[in-house]
Formats: sequence, C-alpha cells, structure tokens
Amino acid sequence: MSLPSPPDFQLLFEQGPGLYLVAIPDADFTLVAVSDAYLRATLATREGILGRPLFEVFPDNQVDPNATGVRNLRASLERIVATRAPDTMAVQQYDIRRPESEGGGFEERYWSPINTPVLSPEGEVLYLILRVEDVTDFVRLSRRREEERERTAALQRRNLEMEVDLLHRGQELQAANQELREAVRERDESLALTAQARAQAERQWEWLHSLFMQAPTAIAIFRGPRHIIELANPLMCRLWGRRPEQVLGRPLFEALPEVAGQGLEEGLDGVLATGVPYVATELPIRLARLGDGALDDAYFNFVYEPVRDAQGQVEAVIVVASDATELVRARRRMEALAAEKVRVAEERLRLAAEAMELGIWDMDLTTGALEWDARLRAIVGQPADTPVDQLTFFSCIHPEDRSQVERLIQEALAPGGTGTFAMECRTLPRENQKEQWVSSQGRVYRDAWGRPVRFLGTLLDITERKRAEAELRQAAEFRERFIGIVSHDLRNPLNAILLSVNAMMRSDCVVQQHLKAVRRIAISAERMGRMIGDLLDFTRGRLGGGIPISPRPANLLTICRQVMEELEVGNPQRQIRLSMAGNFQGEWDPDRLAQLFGNLGKNALDYSPEGLPVDFVLRDEGDLVCVEVRNGGQPIPVDVLPRIFEPFRRATDSAHPTSGLGLGLFIVQQIARSHGGRVEVRSTEAEGTTFTVLLPRFVSFRAEGDRGGYQRTRLAPRPAPARIL
Repeated sequence: MSLPSPPDFQLLFEQGPGLYLVAIPDADFTLVAVSDAYLRATLATREGILGRPLFEVFPDNQVDPNATGVRNLRASLERIVATRAPDTMAVQQYDIRRPESEGGGFEERYWSPINTPVLSPEGEVLYLILRVEDVTDFVRLSRRREEERERTAALQRRNLEMEVDLLHRGQELQAANQELREAVRERDESLALTAQARAQAERQWEWLHSLFMQAPTAIAIFRGPRHIIELANPLMCRLWGRRPEQVLGRPLFEALPEVAGQGLEEGLDGVLATGVPYVATELPIRLARLGDGALDDAYFNFVYEPVRDAQGQVEAVIVVASDATELVRARRRMEALAAEKVRVAEERLRLAAEAMELGIWDMDLTTGALEWDARLRAIVGQPADTPVDQLTFFSCIHPEDRSQVERLIQEALAPGGTGTFAMECRTLPRENQKEQWVSSQGRVYRDAWGRPVRFLGTLLDITERKRAEAELRQAAEFRERFIGIVSHDLRNPLNAILLSVNAMMRSDCVVQQHLKAVRRIAISAERMGRMIGDLLDFTRGRLGGGIPISPRPANLLTICRQVMEELEVGNPQRQIRLSMAGNFQGEWDPDRLAQLFGNLGKNALDYSPEGLPVDFVLRDEGDLVCVEVRNGGQPIPVDVLPRIFEPFRRATDSAHPTSGLGLGLFIVQQIARSHGGRVEVRSTEAEGTTFTVLLPRFVSFRAEGDRGGYQRTRLAPRPAPARIL
C-alpha cells in the first residue's frame, strides 16, 4: 500500500479554525502568514496585510487616548525574542479598523492573546506565532452583569430599618398576645391570679395599640381571606382619604372599592397563601381621597408582612406604607426636563437650564477667558456687569473648600486625567444667609492633539437639598432613639407578666390543663426580654457612644467554660469542644464577654448541622488574647460577609427557628470595641465559618477632656434577663 502524499500544511494553517498570525522577528515584525479565521475576525484581507509591518496593519485606535494595545503587544513580542519562550498576555482591548466600505473608523474589540516563538535547530527565533481569541462578547456580558448587581444593591438599600424592626416586633407581640387571650378565655375567672394576668395582658394590648396609632409611619392590619381592616392608624387613614369609622371592621375592597382590580388582591392573597412577604415600590393606585370623590392618581411604597398564629399559620397581613406620589412626580418632571435638554437645540437648552435654576459657566482654556450666565451670577452674588476670571471664581468659594476644588479642577485638566469635574462645596455666605451649598459639574473638551481647549459646566444651588438631608439624618436618629425608649419602657409591663406567671406556676390553684399555656406565656415573655435587651444594646451602640462595660479582673477561660456549660444544657444533643494554651487572666467585663461568647456560640449552633461539633479555641498572644468560635456547614454567602455585623442582618436569608431580631453579631462587635478589641469572620466551603475575637488584656483608658486628664471608665453592667423560677 502506497503512503499518502504529504499534507498541504499551508492550506491546513490557513483554513484551520484558530485565529493565527505569523510574523518574522525583525524590527517591524513583518507579517508573513495569516489564517482565514483571523482575517474574518479582524475584517482584513490576506493581500492587505502580508509583507507589511504588524503595527502598520493593526495600529492603536487614534480616538482613544488610553489605547495601549500596540505598546502591550510589542512588549510581549520583544520578550519572546529575548527569552525564546511563549508569552501569555492578559485580556487586551485592541480595537480593529473597519474597512472604508463599512464606514471606516475603529470597532471596539477585546482579545486573549498567546504568542509563541518558532525556533531553528540552533535555537534562533525564526517566526513568531500570534494566537488570539475574541472575548469581546464575554467582556460586554460581564459589564452588564456588574451593572445589574449595582442596581439590585441600590434597591435593597432603600428598605428602612425602622419599618423592618417594627414589622418583626409587631409579629412577635401579636403572637404572644393571641396566646395570652386564648389562655385567659379557657381559665377559670374565679382564680384571682388568672384575672390579674388577663388584666395585665389587656393593658399590654392597649399599650401596643397606642404604639401603633402613634407610630411615625402608616400601618394597617388586614385579617382573613376577605382582608378585614382590623387596625389602621391615623397616617394610614390619611393615605386612604377616609375616616377610621369608614374603614375599620370592613373588608378592604368594600371600604375602598376603587382600588379593586389594581393588583392589590394578588399581593395580599399571595402573602396569606405562601407566608412570603410582598414588597411594592412606587406602585400606581387610583384612590377616591379627594373631597368631591374624584379619583386621584397616587404612588405608594409598601410591604405586606404575614402575621402567624401560635400554630404558624398565616392569619393576617400587616401593611407598612408610604406615599411616594410627590417623589415620583418630581422624578418624572426631572426626567422630562432631561429628555428635553437632549432633544432641543442650544437655545432650548438655555431656557431649560433657567427653568431648573442652573447656572452655566464656560471657560476658554487657550485664552483663560471665563463666562458666567445671569443665573450663575445670581447664585454666587456677582453683579451682571462685573468681569469674572478664575480668581473671581475661587474668591466665591468658602476658604475651607478651596483646596479640594483646586485639586478636582487640576485632575480634570491634567493630561491623561478624567476630563470630568464634579464637586459640592460651600460659597462665601451673602448678607442675611447662614450657609450656601452649590453643586457643579463640568467636562473638559480637547482638540485633535489632546490639548484641553474648553471647560464647560453648570452650577446649581443645593442649599435646600443639604438642609433636607440634615433633616433626614435627624429623623433617622429619632427613629433609633424611639426604638431605645420603647425597649426601655417595655421592661416594666414585661416584668409584671413574668412575676404573675411565676406566681401562677407556684400556685396550687392553676388548673393542670392550663399549665402548658402558662409555660408558653413564660417562654414568650422571656424571649421578649432578650429581644428588649438586644434593642437596648443596639441603641447604646448606635447613639450612646458604645455599649457600656465594667471591667474588673477576670479569667477568660472561666468565662468561656461557663458559657459552654449553658450552651450544652440548652443543646444536649450537640458536641461543644474547647482547646486552649497559655495564660488567660486579664481585666474585662465578665458579664459582657459571657454575652459575646454566648451570642457567637448560639450562632454557631443555629447555623451548623447537628452532627458537626462547635469548637471554642483560646490562644495567648502576649498583650492580646484570641478566642475563635468555629462551626462547619454551609458558608456565609460572599455578598453577605462584608455586612454581617450590621444590625438586623442574619448569616442567611432564611431565618432560623430561634432567630431573634438579627442584632446578635452587631452586639458582639460593639462589646469587642468597648474592650478596645475587634472581631473578624472568615467563611469557606472547606473550612466552615470562624469568628475570631481579639481582646487586649486590659481595657484601654478613655479620654475625659473636660477633666484635663484620663480616667478609667467604670459603667454599670448590663442587667441579666428575668428567668423563670
């Protein structure tokens, strides 16, 4: 049998599926061969590139001053010639030139190159093979995914902490009160202790009802499949345009017939059926809340949160709403103005700028001439006939902000700089004006050689916006103080409940079949006490300069063993291990550290499988003591880790059956900081989750500036929660 003829390697090379280009290692890297796939990808022809220098055929995009494709590729080829070894480059932006028949110019492309030398038997470089992959679509897809992630994060930040906290507390309190009412109806009214407990429960409900009615947000409760309006505070009635007697006790869609068929039924029915909260943002609703009965187009942000009974069944829906009508209308007006600015010519743009109270400035960078329109002069208080220049501009800026404004302008004008300018600063206050804020944005325009020739921008008076932002910050601080006040005031009625329950459990008058209900009341009240303690610690941490501590000599190992014993009593089926090495004597607040280790231990038990152990590891590191709490199981999601110590945050989206308000890790961090230490977390699939607490052996001194020296701060320890006897 005769051997087949040798293959045509040139034909195989040219028609192969890969993108290949061959150059010789001369000074210009002259091209000698190219594959058909490479020609198709670069919109080139074989006769147009062979025999020509590489960078003459494929130059940088001249319109992109940041293009680095030629520089990076030349450096790679020179490394190959020098080292005689292949060179793999990172993904490169290397725009290709379109043929004149297709409009000319450059087309944005991204490539993944691998460059390889072809050596002679003597080791000399004969050819350079350039193999690339077109990854343009992948890069663009990655950009779109990043934009989507940013938009999703922005939406999530819009949830108000106050609303979430109020919802969860309302659920817990309503469930506890429902159980209390059922127990009181079954109990013999002749028992004096039972009557006292019932009266206490009724006062507690009245207090909760008063809290809801005075809450600074609109709240309502709808019960059952017909959505009977059981509760609606004054703010909710005001949103509906109805008086309380017109809506309370009536089905929602009978009290507000005009809202039927606008999508509310599906959301409410879905929460009742699935128990999954429903969130709506800027939902359009037509309401007859005007005096003449005409329909008013409004927009609302609201949350439907399920309310469960003692058996875990959804029996009602609590609604927290806010009127977003003015916000939507204002935004739409702004969007309309923006669209108008794009569409109209320069004269229309000037008129739109006047309507929006925008001042316009224009600087000729070749001559230094600066022009301000009448609106800008009015904002900064410059007369219309006064000439202006760069010195005039800086003289209008508040002295404390001038250096920052100068730096931003220099960065925009610098070669290779951003070319854009954006800043918010104060101007010198005018007569009878306390403080004025302005916002300015501008862009640098360059000539064909990249030299800046024009600096154009706008200026807006944002004094009112700054004032509104300050008011919003004050409102947020008020909400957090409101949480602390409510948590503190809850302790007295809660202690009364616990004392009554303890007396009932010790009494021989309690009917045996009622004892289970009494214990259930006690457990719920005890859990409420822990939640109140967490809320008070949260308030101290956010508003009071940190959680107070009372340091004294203590042994960290003794504290840790005590916490482990308590955890083992509550979790007899779990294995909790301890390892240590060194000296653990120091000066800390033992009660607070027990709270810290208890929170971390409970967290590890809650979020790990029952068959895996939880480890406490103590290490002596000289002036520092390190405590690690480790558990196996699923790791904390990567997107949650940076915010794991924020208040009302849990390790996973699905709440554990024993989860509280999501304040445990926040309190852990605050206690560590109060001791001058810190807490860290790492979590991987292979190693599980580890929380590391680093504490100095002695609490650092705190400055007391008004006393002219330093004193060790001694604060009262956190009171222990009430326990059932």
